[in-house]
Amino acid sequence: MNNVMLILVIIIMTLLGSFGGFCFKKSTSGGTIASILTNKFLYIGGFLYVSAAVTNIYALKYMPLSVVMPMSSITYIWSMIISRIVLHEKITKFKITGLALILVGVIFVGLS
Repeated sequence: MNNVMLILVIIIMTLLGSFGGFCFKKSTSGGTIASILTNKFLYIGGFLYVSAAVTNIYALKYMPLSVVMPMSSITYIWSMIISRIVLHEKITKFKITGLALILVGVIFVGLS
C-alpha cells in the first residue's frame, strides 16, 4: 500500500476516534446513568470507537506499531478542533503549543 493511502487511513482513524469521543461527551448531557444508557450518542460513539480500532488494526498491517501509535496522537488535534467548533470551548496559547508539538512529533515519526 502506498504512503498516501496509509496517511489517509491514519487520518480516517483519528477522525473516527475524535468523533467517537465527542459523541460520548454528548451522551452525558442527561446526567443520570439511565439517560446516558438510553442516549443514541452513546451507541454512535461506541460504533465510531470500534470503527477507529478496526482502522487502527488495518494500519498496523502495513505500518510498524512504533509509527502508528505516535501518529494516532493526531486524534487530539481533531478533538480540539471539534470542541472549538461544536462545543465552543476556548483554545489557549498553551493548547496551541501542545498541538504544534504533536504535529512536529508526528512529522518526525512519519519521516523516519
